[in-house]
Amino acid sequence: MWAAICGHVVLLLVLGSLGWIAIKQVVQPLAKFTAAANALQPEQLGPQLSETGPSEVVAAAKAFNEMRARITHHIEERIHLLSAFSHDMQTPITRMRLRAELAADFPEREKLLQDLAETERLVQEGIAYAKNAHVKAEDFRTVDLTSLIESIAADYQDTGRQVSVVAHPKGSIVTKPRALRRILSNFIDNSLKYAGAAEIAASRGSSGETVIAIADRGPGIAEDLLDAVKKPFVRIEHMNCEGIAGAGLGLAIAQQLATEIQGSINLRNRPAGGLIAEITLF
Repeated sequence: MWAAICGHVVLLLVLGSLGWIAIKQVVQPLAKFTAAANALQPEQLGPQLSETGPSEVVAAAKAFNEMRARITHHIEERIHLLSAFSHDMQTPITRMRLRAELAADFPEREKLLQDLAETERLVQEGIAYAKNAHVKAEDFRTVDLTSLIESIAADYQDTGRQVSVVAHPKGSIVTKPRALRRILSNFIDNSLKYAGAAEIAASRGSSGETVIAIADRGPGIAEDLLDAVKKPFVRIEHMNCEGIAGAGLGLAIAQQLATEIQGSINLRNRPAGGLIAEITLF
């Protein structure tokens, strides 16, 4: 009897182990598919899936990789189209501006020149957006955080802009400095447009991340629109006022570059009024 009981116990353990192995073989590919699907982002599609294992898993992995390739092709095609259109638009805009400048007796000359200047800015921002969609050339390197922040502030201060540094920790970070500088400059430019001044503050998080924030005391953004303004060509109604130039690409470019340097951007309203735009570097 005891021998029979022990035999049944051993059999159950063997069957349980085999069942666990079988379940694991099924669950592992599903976990990989889930991780790969969650990693799909317009700016960064993540790695391809390994096309090995049982035939069903291989077929699913191949289908996923083909879908990923189609998405990549679609994004690259869209970027190429935007870049080509923006580039081709520059020539007729330049001709129209020159003709308007020569037409001294044209009654709407100044308004036409303003419209052409705004159109040219939109085209230039379109080119910048297309170029920044796949920023791969710059390498990561160690940068002194204090020097980087103070040099950015000094560049604006030299031209009479109200940009101040209110806090920054000592030490260095590993990043792509040109990309990070462009992100912070886009944040600062927005603050100067809508508030006339900007404050730079950097801090270290409890997990070792670095947070660099640009704060202003402008009109801020409605809570339900904080995510929408990160998309290309989106401008908030109260921001789209006369005398303020821009095509709504500054934050979209910042979003692209943040993904490239393994960071994330966040917008939040300042409790006392204004907006805080920050990038977190992990």
